[in-house]
Amino acid sequence: MAQSNPLPKPAQRSFMKDDFPLIRKAFIVLVASLLAGAALVGASKAFQARQRDGMNQAQAQRSDADNKLRQAKIDQQEIQEYQSRYQQLRGRGFVGEEKRLDWMEHIKSIRESRKLLPITYEISAQQIFQVGPEVSIGDLELRGSKIKLQMDLLHEGDLLNFLDDLSGKGFYTVQECTVKRVGAEPVNSQSPRLTAECALYWLTLGERMGAKSEAPNPAGP
Repeated sequence: MAQSNPLPKPAQRSFMKDDFPLIRKAFIVLVASLLAGAALVGASKAFQARQRDGMNQAQAQRSDADNKLRQAKIDQQEIQEYQSRYQQLRGRGFVGEEKRLDWMEHIKSIRESRKLLPITYEISAQQIFQVGPEVSIGDLELRGSKIKLQMDLLHEGDLLNFLDDLSGKGFYTVQECTVKRVGAEPVNSQSPRLTAECALYWLTLGERMGAKSEAPNPAGP
């Protein structure tokens, strides 16, 4: 009997050795394309993030600028409103150093224009009033000079008119005021029927001084 020869075994192939070299260039191109695509995607996202951050920053800067402009307009309006009031207060003698000669001339002018009976008065040394912490006056301080005055009156209206006219040259607060009838019968129409004794504080607002002194409360005795 004849013997048959066995078939030769097929040669084993290795992908990395036999097949990969055939597609290596294509594989490299594919990997490079993927890497380039990923880099482009990352760069695009980074660019978008920078653009978004830049836009947010620009919007924040614009909002801040708008707020500052709005506040500047408010401040300018307040300055215009308060400047007029400040000038009025300064013209009336409330802001700045006290001017006693002006006060004395003003009292004399009131007496002459109202044709009042003689007025005597005494002005004490200026004092500094303590202002409550809830009132902010910055580098200014409130001062007051106590004035004691005595007036002979034909009627109560003389005193009321005098006090009303007195505010034309400043600000004051009345501490006390007493009106009494004159004991003697009036001799004629120009004889006093009443006498008034008043104590008041003439107030000014000026720059803060180095030394301060304790002062009484101008609202009460």
